[in-house]
Amino acid sequence: MWKAVASIVLFMFGVSNARAETITDTDLIASRLHFWTQETGEPVYYGEVKNVSKQSKKILGHYRCLALAFIKYENGVFYYAHKMWGKSSDGSCHYEDVTSRKVDNHGLCVKDTNAGFGKAVGTARMTKDNIDYLHSTFRTIDTKRSRVGETAACVPPNGAGAGLFSISIVDGRFRVISTRPLDYEVNINPQDPRHPPTDPVF
Repeated sequence: MWKAVASIVLFMFGVSNARAETITDTDLIASRLHFWTQETGEPVYYGEVKNVSKQSKKILGHYRCLALAFIKYENGVFYYAHKMWGKSSDGSCHYEDVTSRKVDNHGLCVKDTNAGFGKAVGTARMTKDNIDYLHSTFRTIDTKRSRVGETAACVPPNGAGAGLFSISIVDGRFRVISTRPLDYEVNINPQDPRHPPTDPVF
Protein backbone atom coordinates (compact mmCIF):
# COMPACT_ATOMS: atom_id res chain seq x y z
CA MET A 1 0.00 0.00 0.00
CA TRP A 2 2.66 2.53 1.08
CA LYS A 3 4.82 1.54 -1.91
CA ALA A 4 1.94 2.28 -4.26
CA VAL A 5 1.32 5.65 -2.62
CA ALA A 6 5.03 6.47 -2.78
CA SER A 7 5.11 5.56 -6.47
CA ILE A 8 2.15 7.83 -7.20
CA VAL A 9 3.74 10.70 -5.28
CA LEU A 10 7.04 10.28 -7.14
CA PHE A 11 5.20 10.11 -10.48
CA MET A 12 3.23 13.27 -9.73
CA PHE A 13 6.40 15.04 -8.59
CA GLY A 14 8.05 14.09 -11.87
CA VAL A 15 5.10 15.40 -13.90
CA SER A 16 5.15 18.62 -11.89
CA ASN A 17 8.86 19.07 -12.55
CA ALA A 18 8.38 18.49 -16.28
CA ARG A 19 5.74 21.19 -16.42
CA ALA A 20 7.92 23.55 -14.41
CA GLU A 21 10.88 23.11 -16.76
CA THR A 22 12.69 26.32 -17.70
CA ILE A 23 15.06 26.44 -20.69
CA THR A 24 17.25 29.47 -21.37
CA ASP A 25 19.98 28.03 -23.62
CA THR A 26 19.39 29.53 -27.07
CA ASP A 27 20.38 26.49 -29.11
CA LEU A 28 18.31 24.18 -26.91
CA ILE A 29 15.30 26.49 -27.27
CA ALA A 30 15.74 26.39 -31.06
CA SER A 31 15.87 22.58 -30.98
CA ARG A 32 12.38 22.53 -29.41
CA LEU A 33 10.82 24.74 -32.12
CA HIS A 34 9.52 24.11 -35.63
CA PHE A 35 10.69 26.27 -38.55
CA TRP A 36 9.01 26.83 -41.91
CA THR A 37 12.27 26.53 -43.86
CA GLN A 38 12.89 23.10 -42.36
CA GLU A 39 9.40 21.57 -42.62
CA THR A 40 6.86 20.89 -45.34
CA GLY A 41 4.08 22.04 -43.00
CA GLU A 42 3.43 25.55 -41.71
CA PRO A 43 3.40 25.33 -37.91
CA VAL A 44 2.03 28.42 -36.17
CA TYR A 45 2.30 29.22 -32.46
CA TYR A 46 -0.57 30.99 -30.73
CA GLY A 47 -0.69 32.99 -27.52
CA GLU A 48 -0.64 36.61 -26.42
CA VAL A 49 1.49 39.64 -25.73
CA LYS A 50 1.45 40.87 -22.13
CA ASN A 51 2.49 44.10 -20.48
CA VAL A 52 5.58 44.03 -18.25
CA SER A 53 6.40 46.31 -15.33
CA LYS A 54 9.37 48.55 -16.16
CA GLN A 55 10.51 48.58 -12.55
CA SER A 56 10.13 44.97 -11.42
CA LYS A 57 9.98 43.19 -14.83
CA LYS A 58 6.92 41.40 -13.45
CA ILE A 59 4.60 40.12 -16.18
CA LEU A 60 1.24 41.88 -16.01
CA GLY A 61 -2.00 41.55 -17.95
CA HIS A 62 -3.04 41.12 -21.57
CA TYR A 63 -1.85 43.53 -24.26
CA ARG A 64 -2.57 41.82 -27.62
CA CYS A 65 -3.44 38.46 -29.16
CA LEU A 66 -0.55 36.82 -31.01
CA ALA A 67 0.11 34.36 -33.81
CA LEU A 68 3.75 33.60 -34.53
CA ALA A 69 5.61 31.45 -37.07
CA PHE A 70 9.32 30.73 -36.84
CA ILE A 71 10.93 30.92 -40.26
CA LYS A 72 14.52 29.90 -39.53
CA TYR A 73 17.30 29.94 -36.91
CA GLU A 74 20.88 30.87 -37.77
CA ASN A 75 23.84 31.73 -35.52
CA GLY A 76 21.77 32.66 -32.50
CA VAL A 77 19.17 34.59 -34.52
CA PHE A 78 15.50 33.57 -34.75
CA TYR A 79 13.62 34.86 -37.81
CA TYR A 80 9.86 35.05 -37.34
CA ALA A 81 6.56 36.16 -38.84
CA HIS A 82 3.82 37.42 -36.55
CA LYS A 83 0.41 39.03 -36.32
CA MET A 84 -1.00 40.94 -33.34
CA TRP A 85 -4.57 42.10 -32.75
CA GLY A 86 -6.92 43.05 -29.92
CA LYS A 87 -9.39 40.78 -28.12
CA SER A 88 -13.02 40.83 -29.15
CA SER A 89 -15.67 42.25 -26.82
CA ASP A 90 -16.34 38.74 -25.50
CA GLY A 91 -12.75 38.52 -24.20
CA SER A 92 -11.60 36.00 -26.80
CA CYS A 93 -8.71 36.25 -29.25
CA HIS A 94 -10.73 34.33 -31.88
CA TYR A 95 -7.65 32.88 -33.52
CA GLU A 96 -9.87 31.39 -36.22
CA ASP A 97 -11.02 34.85 -37.39
CA VAL A 98 -8.26 36.86 -39.03
CA THR A 99 -10.30 38.75 -41.60
CA SER A 100 -12.96 40.75 -39.76
CA ARG A 101 -10.82 42.77 -37.33
CA LYS A 102 -7.87 45.11 -37.66
CA VAL A 103 -4.47 43.49 -37.24
CA ASP A 104 -2.27 45.98 -35.40
CA ASN A 105 1.11 44.65 -36.33
CA HIS A 106 2.43 42.15 -38.87
CA GLY A 107 5.90 43.32 -39.87
CA LEU A 108 6.83 46.08 -42.31
CA CYS A 109 8.68 43.93 -44.84
CA VAL A 110 6.62 40.73 -44.82
CA LYS A 111 4.91 39.98 -48.12
CA ASP A 112 1.35 39.20 -46.95
CA THR A 113 -1.35 38.64 -49.57
CA ASN A 114 -3.99 40.68 -47.76
CA ALA A 115 -2.64 42.94 -45.04
CA GLY A 116 -2.61 46.67 -44.64
CA PHE A 117 -1.69 49.26 -42.04
CA GLY A 118 -3.66 52.22 -40.76
CA LYS A 119 -7.41 51.53 -40.79
CA ALA A 120 -7.12 48.36 -42.87
CA VAL A 121 -9.20 45.51 -41.48
CA GLY A 122 -8.26 41.92 -41.74
CA THR A 123 -5.36 39.94 -43.08
CA ALA A 124 -4.74 36.54 -44.57
CA ARG A 125 -4.18 33.44 -42.46
CA MET A 126 -0.56 32.83 -41.56
CA THR A 127 0.14 30.12 -44.15
CA LYS A 128 2.85 29.58 -46.73
CA ASP A 129 0.27 30.31 -49.47
CA ASN A 130 -0.41 33.73 -47.97
CA ILE A 131 3.03 34.75 -46.73
CA ASP A 132 5.99 34.76 -49.08
CA TYR A 133 8.38 33.28 -46.56
CA LEU A 134 11.15 32.76 -49.12
CA HIS A 135 11.33 36.42 -50.18
CA SER A 136 10.16 38.46 -47.19
CA THR A 137 12.43 40.30 -44.77
CA PHE A 138 11.37 39.02 -41.37
CA ARG A 139 11.80 40.39 -37.90
CA THR A 140 14.39 38.75 -35.71
CA ILE A 141 15.18 37.83 -32.14
CA ASP A 142 18.93 38.42 -32.18
CA THR A 143 20.28 36.78 -29.04
CA LYS A 144 23.87 37.89 -29.73
CA ARG A 145 23.08 41.58 -30.16
CA SER A 146 20.18 41.41 -27.68
CA ARG A 147 17.73 42.99 -30.12
CA VAL A 148 14.14 42.20 -31.10
CA GLY A 149 12.32 43.63 -34.12
CA GLU A 150 12.84 44.85 -37.67
CA THR A 151 16.29 44.37 -39.14
CA ALA A 152 18.49 46.95 -40.88
CA ALA A 153 17.67 45.18 -44.15
CA CYS A 154 14.04 46.20 -43.60
CA VAL A 155 14.48 49.60 -41.92
CA PRO A 156 17.92 51.04 -42.79
CA PRO A 157 20.37 51.84 -41.42
CA ASN A 158 19.87 50.40 -37.93
CA GLY A 159 16.56 48.57 -37.96
CA ALA A 160 13.73 49.26 -35.53
CA GLY A 161 12.80 47.46 -32.37
CA ALA A 162 13.72 47.00 -28.75
CA GLY A 163 16.35 45.34 -26.64
CA LEU A 164 16.08 41.69 -25.60
CA PHE A 165 15.68 41.20 -21.87
CA SER A 166 15.22 37.42 -21.88
CA ILE A 167 14.29 34.42 -24.01
CA SER A 168 13.12 31.12 -22.55
CA ILE A 169 10.74 28.20 -22.56
CA VAL A 170 8.85 28.23 -19.26
CA ASP A 171 6.09 25.83 -18.20
CA GLY A 172 5.30 24.81 -21.77
CA ARG A 173 5.36 28.35 -23.20
CA PHE A 174 7.93 30.08 -25.40
CA ARG A 175 8.55 33.51 -23.89
CA VAL A 176 10.47 36.58 -25.08
CA ILE A 177 10.59 39.69 -22.91
CA SER A 178 11.72 42.86 -24.66
CA THR A 179 12.93 46.06 -23.05
CA ARG A 180 9.90 47.93 -24.40
CA PRO A 181 8.88 46.17 -22.06
CA LEU A 182 6.51 43.49 -23.38
CA ASP A 183 6.21 39.73 -22.92
CA TYR A 184 5.62 37.78 -26.15
CA GLU A 185 4.31 34.41 -25.06
CA VAL A 186 3.00 31.44 -27.07
CA ASN A 187 2.06 27.84 -26.35
CA ILE A 188 5.02 25.59 -27.18
CA ASN A 189 2.73 23.26 -29.15
CA PRO A 190 2.35 24.60 -32.71
CA GLN A 191 -0.94 24.36 -34.59
CA ASP A 192 -2.07 24.04 -38.18
CA PRO A 193 -3.10 27.61 -39.13
CA ARG A 194 -6.06 26.19 -41.06
CA HIS A 195 -7.31 24.71 -37.77
CA PRO A 196 -6.28 27.24 -35.10
CA PRO A 197 -7.07 26.82 -31.39
CA THR A 198 -10.55 27.57 -30.14
CA ASP A 199 -9.51 28.56 -26.61
CA PRO A 200 -10.31 32.23 -25.79
CA VAL A 201 -6.60 32.82 -25.19
CA PHE A 202 -4.29 29.95 -26.09
